[in-house]
Order: sequence, then C-alpha cells, then structure tokens
Amino acid sequence: MRKNSLWVVAQLTVVVSIIFAVAAGQEAGSSVRTAQPGGTSLPRPSSKSDAEIQSCIQGRLASSEKLRTQEFVVSVSKSEATFTGNARNAGSKGAATRIAQSCGAVKIVNNITAPAIPRPSKKVEGRTSL
Repeated sequence: MRKNSLWVVAQLTVVVSIIFAVAAGQEAGSSVRTAQPGGTSLPRPSSKSDAEIQSCIQGRLASSEKLRTQEFVVSVSKSEATFTGNARNAGSKGAATRIAQSCGAVKIVNNITAPAIPRPSKKVEGRTSL
C-alpha cells in the first residue's frame, strides 16, 4: 500500500511540473514557438502593441545604470525590435537583446556595434635540437 501511495505522489508531481512549465511558457510569449504544418515553428505573436514594446524597452534601457549612457536607438515594427548604436562592450549588446525579449519583442535585430573581444596571442616556443 505504501508503494502505491509513493507512486501516486510521484505522478502528481510530474503532472504539476508539466502544468507549471506550460503556464510559464505561455507567459514568456517570445520564447514559445507554435508548431506549423510541415514541421516549421514560428514565434508566437506578441500580445503587446509596437508602442508598448518600444516604451518598455526604452524605459528599461533608461533605468539601467550601465546602459542609459550608451544611447542605443530602438525602433519596433510588427513586434520586431531593431537596435542601433555603439556599445562599450559585448555584454551591453547582449543586455539590450535580453531587455527586448523580456518586453515582448518577437524578433530582435541587434545592429549595435561592440568592440572586439581581445583574443590571447599564441605563444610559439622555439625548438632546440640536441
């Protein structure tokens, strides 16, 4: 009897986890993709207007201490956010993309330029023969 009750609890836990995962995916909007005939998947349309998405992005950029001084320009059309400007580092460019996703942009075109990440130079050691 005890084994059966443990099995029921385990099954309920799985069902509840699936329900929460589905609910969280529906709230995320841009991260959820809907299956289309032919096996392709398209982003789910945003429930926000272009003006709401743009206002959200601009507000979040302005409230970020690190991003507000970088003067990124964003425009939104058909739930697609397009960024332009110059970033101080690659992290700032990525932060702008994450902000657009969280504000409901379905597609993001990030034309922000960022300085190249310096790569370590290869050290060639000389060979000596014995």
